[in-house]
Amino acid sequence: FAVRGRVATMLGWVTRAVQAMQEMFPLELAEPWDNVGILVESSFTEEEIGESGAILFTNDLTEKVLEEALSAGAKLIITYHPRPFGSFKRLNLSDVTQRIVLRCARAGICVYSPHTACDNASGGVNDWLAQAFSSDPQSISPVKPMKIEGYPGAGSGRIVQLQEHISLKDAVEVVKKRCCLEHVRLAVSEKCQRGAKLENIKIKSVAVQAGSGGSVLLGCPADLLVMGEMSHHDALAAIAAGSSVILTEHSNSERGFLPQMVDLLQTRMQAAGYDKLQYIISTTDSDPLSVV
Repeated sequence: FAVRGRVATMLGWVTRAVQAMQEMFPLELAEPWDNVGILVESSFTEEEIGESGAILFTNDLTEKVLEEALSAGAKLIITYHPRPFGSFKRLNLSDVTQRIVLRCARAGICVYSPHTACDNASGGVNDWLAQAFSSDPQSISPVKPMKIEGYPGAGSGRIVQLQEHISLKDAVEVVKKRCCLEHVRLAVSEKCQRGAKLENIKIKSVAVQAGSGGSVLLGCPADLLVMGEMSHHDALAAIAAGSSVILTEHSNSERGFLPQMVDLLQTRMQAAGYDKLQYIISTTDSDPLSVV
């Protein structure tokens, strides 16, 4: 299997777990600017890896999350967001990302990120977000389809055509429930009468994009745009064009998918005969921003 351009040499169940992740979220579907796949390769031999171990799942690989992984004896960290993301010419302990890489390498921990491959793949995070509004797969389609043979349903963003109108108030509650939030940010479409109550604003179509969604959803002809974050000027353009906007903060639109990712990977691993693994979702991982 590939490490975004070359073949990895790891062995044992870590290899099979990485293969399974690539089967579910093929790296071919990642955006060209992204840094996906194996980011830190394990130095363990097959004998050292053994038949048991732990996989830690997180949205962001921080030092607190790494401490969890070390305490659990994890041999694989699956981090939705890639860390490292950019390149560097040296490894210094004074830089937090480089420090994390060095500590993972020293502990023999493999670090893997699916990021936009998971966004764009059928059954990935954007489908999970869209399915909060509809359980009918025929009502959900990519905002920007990818024309890659063998990957039907893949593409950036998702647009949901609802069978019946819902109110903007109900849509807000749907997003809060899906993302396990008490608060979201809301911009109401300028086509709505000033001062209109949210329960009186009707929504028939919803477009979603996990994370930073402005580049994907701006200009999409949907009554409601749902994403993690959007720039001030893009939000102004969206509401002027007739869409309302719900923002959850960046990682809050993604983190709720982790339990489903665990289930998908565990099913594949058990089918392959690996039934002695622990699957741990980080308890310290959280969005850095909060409403106070």
